[in-house]
Amino acid sequence: MSAKSSWLGVGLGIVCLAAAGCREPAPEPSPLSEAMRRQMLLTVPTVGGPSEEFTVGKEPGALVPGIKAALKNSGVRVVQEGNWEAGQWLLGKSLADRSVLVQILPIYPGRSTVKLTVEGADTLTRELMNHLAADIGRKVR
Repeated sequence: MSAKSSWLGVGLGIVCLAAAGCREPAPEPSPLSEAMRRQMLLTVPTVGGPSEEFTVGKEPGALVPGIKAALKNSGVRVVQEGNWEAGQWLLGKSLADRSVLVQILPIYPGRSTVKLTVEGADTLTRELMNHLAADIGRKVR
């Protein structure tokens, strides 16, 4: 009985080792893929839906932590963020699977505009946008 179970253990071990060795190694990122990834971070995503803008008396970099906290409190998780020549942006997904785009645009030193856009065109979209705008306004002022 013990010889039979030991052969079973050896066979199972060989199968596990063979399965572990069958995976392909992770490919090294090429210079082209790295350049494309950097370019993607510089390109602002497009979100269609209602938007709201308001002006804040702070630098764009100082606004990001407050905006992230407001998004998190509203159930929106940040899925991507980046910079481009005009400012910074954050892209999030709400609990209702709506895209939320927050753009932070510097006007002049010490002043910025925050533009909030929520995907969709219904009552849920409008409620989410109003809630986010109020919460972001409280957090960044």
